[in-house]
Formats: sequence, C-alpha cells, structure tokens
Amino acid sequence: MKIKYPISLKQILLFSFLIILVLGVSTTLVSTLIRTDDKIKAEENNFALNGRTAQTVQSVFENFQNNSFVLFEAFSAVNSTAGKKELGEAYFRSNQDLLFVSSDETGLLFSPSAEGYEASVRDFLNSPQAESVISSKDPEAKTVYFNASDIFDFPAVIFIYKYGPVNAVKSGVVAFNAASLCELMGTGSNNTTILVDGDAKVLVNPDFASAKTQRNDLLKLVNELLTNQAESNTQTVVDGVFTAVHQIKDDLFVITTISEKSVYAVINRTTYRIVLFSLAVLFIAIILIRIFSNGITNPIKELVDAAGQIEKGEFELSIKPRTRDEIGLLTESFVQMGKGLSEREKLMVSFSKFTNKTIAQKAASGQLSLGGENRNATIFFSDIRSFTAMSEKMQPNEVVEFLNVYMTKMVDCVNKTGGVVDKYIGDAIMAVWGAPESSGSPAQDALNAVTAALMMRVSLFNYNKERAAKGLAPVKIGCGINSGPVVAGQIGSEERMEYTVIGDAVNLASRTEALNKPFATDILITENTYNLIKDKIVVKEMPGVHVKGKTDAIKMFAVINLAGRGRPESIDDVRKIIGTNAPDLSKVNTDDEEKKYNIQA
Repeated sequence: MKIKYPISLKQILLFSFLIILVLGVSTTLVSTLIRTDDKIKAEENNFALNGRTAQTVQSVFENFQNNSFVLFEAFSAVNSTAGKKELGEAYFRSNQDLLFVSSDETGLLFSPSAEGYEASVRDFLNSPQAESVISSKDPEAKTVYFNASDIFDFPAVIFIYKYGPVNAVKSGVVAFNAASLCELMGTGSNNTTILVDGDAKVLVNPDFASAKTQRNDLLKLVNELLTNQAESNTQTVVDGVFTAVHQIKDDLFVITTISEKSVYAVINRTTYRIVLFSLAVLFIAIILIRIFSNGITNPIKELVDAAGQIEKGEFELSIKPRTRDEIGLLTESFVQMGKGLSEREKLMVSFSKFTNKTIAQKAASGQLSLGGENRNATIFFSDIRSFTAMSEKMQPNEVVEFLNVYMTKMVDCVNKTGGVVDKYIGDAIMAVWGAPESSGSPAQDALNAVTAALMMRVSLFNYNKERAAKGLAPVKIGCGINSGPVVAGQIGSEERMEYTVIGDAVNLASRTEALNKPFATDILITENTYNLIKDKIVVKEMPGVHVKGKTDAIKMFAVINLAGRGRPESIDDVRKIIGTNAPDLSKVNTDDEEKKYNIQA
C-alpha cells in the first residue's frame, strides 16, 4: 500500500502555503498600486503625444494648402512660359516633399522626385473618384484626402480642395511625400500614431505595410466623434489598447495608441522577479524542511519499500534498525516477518511441484476443504503406446529421464490452455478443464482441452524429429477427451488429501483414450464434448462403441484440427503425421479380457 500523504509532504505543503500566502498578498498589493499609477501616466502621455502630433499634422496640411494657393496666384500673375517654368521649379525646391500640383492656372506640374509616376498620376486624376471631386463647383465642399501609397511606392497623400470666389470655384490638387509625417508619428517609444479620414481609412501610417487598410476597429470611434461636434478629442480603450483621438480640420483624425501590454511591461517584469524570488525562498524552505523531516521519514520510507518488496514476493530484506525507538522495533519485526514468508514461499514452490499451482494456492489459503463439489468439466487422458516394450529396452534411470522430458512437453500444453494435471499414472496423464476453476463456460473448457491435445500432437511430432536424429524410435500416444458432470474435491484423510475429479464422465474419458489404438488415431472425443464445440473443430466420426455400463452406443469422433486452421484436413493426413495406417474395423480384436467396448460395423 502506497503512502498517500507522507509526513514530509504535509510539512512542505504547510510551510509552502504560508510562504505563498504572504508573498502572494504582498505581490498583489504592490502590483495593483503600481499598475494603477502606470495606467494613469500612460493615458496622460498618450493623450499629450496625440495632441502634439495632431497640431503638427494640421500645420503640415495647412502649409501645403497655403503654399499651393500662393503658387496658383503667382501663376496667374506671370504671363511668360519661361517665367512659369522657373516659378514651378522654385516652388518644388522650397517644398521638397511635394510630388505634384494641379490647377487651372498651373496645369499638372511634377516634382523631380515624382519622375516615373506621371502615368499613374494621370490615371488617378482621370478616375471617377477623383474626377467627381475635381469637377464639383460647390464652394462649401470639404477637402478630400486620398492615400496615394498605391500610386507611389512610398507613403504619400493626395488632397483636393476648393478655392476662388463663389461664382468661379476652382479645384486644386496637391500630392506630397508623407515619409516625414510617418517618421514624426513613430517617435513614441511604445506609442503608434496614424492619420485616418472620416471613414477610418488610413492616410498615414508609420507601418507602411498596413497603410492601405481600413481600421474597422476604429470606425465606431470615428463615427461617434463626427456626430458629437462638441467633443473633438477623446481617449478610450479599444481591444486592450489605450487609444487617444484628436479631430483636426476636414474631418481628419490623428489616433495615437499604446497597448496595455507595453504599459504594464515594467510592472510585469517586476512581478515576475518577485515571483522568482518567492520560488527561490520556497525552494530553500523545502530543502530545510526536507532535511529536518528526513530523520523521521527515512526509516518509515524504508519500511514502506520493504512492504513493497514483500508484496512483490521478495522476502529477503536488507534493512536494519537505525534507532532504538518504536520505528527500530517495527523494522526488526519486518525483517522477521520477511524470513517467515520466505520459508512459506519455498514450501509453496515445493508443494506446487507435486500438485497444480492453482490447487496449491487454494489449499494454502484454506479455500479447499475435505469434501467435494459438483462441476461440469472436461476430462483428458493420454497414454504412451507400447510403453512397456519401450521401457524394457532402457535402464531405470533412462526410463525416468525419458518420462521427465516427455511429461514436461505434454504438461506445458495443459498449463498453457488453463488445464489442471490431476495425476500421473505411470506413463499416462490425467488432466481436467473446468475444475477447480473454469475458463468461463463448459464449451470453452472443452475447446481448451482439445486445443491442448492438438498442441501435444505438434509437440510430439517435433520431439520425434529429435529422437529420429538420435536413432531412437518415435513415441506414439493416444488422447481421450470427454465432458460431463463430475465431483471435484479433496479426497483422502485429514493427514493426506489429494485433489481429483471422479464420476462416470471420468471413466468414459479413460475408456475413450483406449480406443485410439484400434481406430489408429491419436485424439478421440466423445459426442458429449463434440456437441459443445462442433462448430469450432474438424472431426471424423468413428463407428459407435458400446461402453461397459452404457445401453446405447456412444459416438466417437477423431479430432483432425481446429476449424479454419488448414492442414491436417482429413483423418488420412492425421495418420500420416502420427505414423499409423487406416485399420479394417471389421477385423479389430477388442480387449476380450476387459470387455470395455465393442465396435459396431
């Protein structure tokens, strides 16, 4: 039996609980307080950074719009082509982030940095989305912005705005390189800033790879600001991210974010270190407790291991008392108990050699008593043919040696199929299936008995090969099997008893074995056994036999093989294996002395 809750474990659990409780409460309090402070500071910094960036972005857009308007006015005042060209070149030199401008006064002017993109720009200006905005004459129309990253291979923004008197509204188109804005928006250590329009479409994003996407997670927030004109900026938490928003001109929104993970990174690292420190303290405490408890638990553990050894059948214990207290006395008792059990086991092993192991165990445990019980069993008899003649040619020690080898091979087949060797009668073997224990049903016991006999046939065939190689004559046997009711139990006196089975079924099995000789077979079963397993074996029906004490003829069946096992497939195949010839049953000379049977032609 294993110890479920060792003393050392209880001590370790108790002290560990106290250490974890104290350090856990302390860590939680510190973490909660610092986390609250970090959250407030992060929100303030994020909101302030968002406001500063929003002002800068708005100034940039206003400067580009104002500078382009000045250019348009200057173009109207200059009449010469050379002057206009020089004016445009000067304009792009002073505004190096500009990519192109377009208006009624200037036409389409490209910066040197936009060379190679002229065709893409013209396609955009002629597209329906741009053409509808450019052709509009509404003086109240808001400036419209486009993410131009798909036109240029770098961050860029195009905006179209209206200028001029109400009765002569014109459209100005300006495009600029947004790389400097991206750099500005990415200056926060853990903060990220983007610029979106009223549909939450990204116009400028330091992460250029995602600059062309629409931020659906921010669309709801943007719509709320558009419908609440009094609140042009706010800060909230969106999907675990602190999000600050400033609305600038033309319904543009500067959004600055920082994840809670980044905000709490420092406190998380501190908490992690505290946890590591707590684990270190706990580890040291466990070592100290372990050292203290070893003086008590080690002797007990040795006794537990000794009990495990005894449970496995290892009775020779090597433990010695370490102390002179109760545990030392218990250790001495364990050693003496192991010696007693060792002697008992040796006696059981010796006893098992003279009887079946199952019977020996039942007898040792007191489960077998003088008397018997009714059982439905299958009885087996086997006998060596012409053993008397064989033994006359051998010395006594050779006879014993031969029988030991032969019996070992045959009994192994009985044991492997769950049978019990009842007794040895000279060269004969009596075995039973179904007593003292059954394999589950009379049919299964009968099948196991027949299987054992077939295994004997194979084992004897291989044994005869070995004998033939030595120049010895082959060994032939006959096996008789019958099933039926028996009385099983210990028979004898209180001083000496023998477990066996008796009854008419036993007598019939013995007489069945004797019929193998006139029938030239090696395995015969009665119709009692056949009816139990007829679907699982291949047999050849033999002539009916009148058995002494029986009025009606008893049917006999020669076992050929288990069903579906292939060869042997016929009684002729069997006779070739066992080395016999088919007899003329009409000339069989029965045993007139015993008159156990007569053959019906």
